[in-house]
Amino acid sequence: MSDALDSLNGLIVPLAEQPMLLPNVAVAELVGYRLGQPASQGPEWFLGWANWRDQRIPLLDPGLLFGQPPADGPAPRMLILNAVSGRAGMPFIAMRVAGIPRSTRVVRGELTVAGSPGNYVSQVVSLADEEQHLLIPDLDSIERVLEQVATQ
Repeated sequence: MSDALDSLNGLIVPLAEQPMLLPNVAVAELVGYRLGQPASQGPEWFLGWANWRDQRIPLLDPGLLFGQPPADGPAPRMLILNAVSGRAGMPFIAMRVAGIPRSTRVVRGELTVAGSPGNYVSQVVSLADEEQHLLIPDLDSIERVLEQVATQ
C-alpha cells in the first residue's frame, strides 16, 4: 500500500472547547479576520460576508455552529475553505477561527472513533499524541445550511 493511502496531511483548528480536524486539501488560505458585511439576520453562527480575493464569500463561526461557547483569546483569523459540494455561486466558505491552525500528519491506525456524530460533525475522533478529541466537520451539510441562510 502506498504512503498516500496510509497517511493524510491535516490541520488541527483551535475552537473554544474542542478543536476541529480538516484535511489540508480543504483549506485554500488562512488570512487575517475581516468581516466585509455583517449578517442582518439569521442564526448567531452566520456572521455575514467576507471579501477575499475580490470575491464575496459567506463567513461562519464553526464553534457556534457546533454548539460551543464564543471563543476568547487571540485575535480571530479567517480560514478560507474550498467548497466540497460544487454548488454554483459558492466555491469557497470562510470560517472565523481563534488562533492559528497547526499542521499534523494523520497516520492510518492512529485515528480512532471517540464519540458520536452530531449536528454538522461527521465524526468525533481521537488522534495519537493529541490530548483533546477532534471534530471532523460535515462540510457538505455545512455548505447546504450556509447556502440556505446566506440567501435569506
